Amino acid sequence: MTLAPRIAVAADIAEILRLGEYMYASVGGTVDDEWRALGRSQLESRLGSELLGWVIDDESVAGRLAACGFVNRTPRLPLPGARTALRGYVQWVVTDPAHQRRGHARAIMARLMRWAQDENVAVLDLNASPSARALYLELGFVFSPNIDYPPTTLGAPMQWRVTSTGVGPARPSGHVGGDA
Repeated sequence: MTLAPRIAVAADIAEILRLGEYMYASVGGTVDDEWRALGRSQLESRLGSELLGWVIDDESVAGRLAACGFVNRTPRLPLPGARTALRGYVQWVVTDPAHQRRGHARAIMARLMRWAQDENVAVLDLNASPSARALYLELGFVFSPNIDYPPTTLGAPMQWRVTSTGVGPARPSGHVGGDA
């Protein structure tokens, strides 16, 4: 299987929702028809504009996705030393159970992070599930605020900052709390 993520398109929405539902179930969440309708509406109206997504196709089943990941790009007031005020919030990085532990999430995140560098995004934020934290730490994300969350904490906030010289630390030295 190739691990080359492609841009998510409208034809992927049903599969994206299936993966999103799996993701929430894996952390104890329950979705319903109202959630599905809202998710579909958001994907239909925002995908390709302020919501960008990448997917990896399941090459063994036509029309099925193996993984996906999204970034909401939003302007924010600028940070000191930032090249831009554009920030990204990463969501729904999820891999189908049949394809886990094969590098799909890493490939999606690498593509997302490359997009952030190419677009001069100042910061990527996300909330990491317990099972994803090790990957995000390996990729250079840090807990935000700088707290070592217990392994059982759901949705621990993490952050990755792009500096003018490439990938840099997510927090300036000595930072303690506040919006970064």
